[in-house]
Amino acid sequence: MTKKEQLYFLLNGLDNGEIEINTFINQFIKIFDLEIDYDELSKDEYTILGNVSDMAARFSDSEEDLKLPNVYYSEKQVREEVARSLEALA
Repeated sequence: MTKKEQLYFLLNGLDNGEIEINTFINQFIKIFDLEIDYDELSKDEYTILGNVSDMAARFSDSEEDLKLPNVYYSEKQVREEVARSLEALA
């Protein structure tokens, strides 16, 4: 499985409830930020997946963190972005 395929696998897995949020966050950031050759991605894929990665990097499940405005993203927000991303990439 290519790195690009792994990213799509993670997106679909989270969206379908097959992957837990913390697993998704850790794996998605690792692959997108550190491992993938960006030449594998189209410009749109790079932009859309980059947005997911940015949100994932700022994910928190702490209620205290989430009270800070415009700093962290909740699980619900990450899941919504993943769903939007899958629609845009379809």
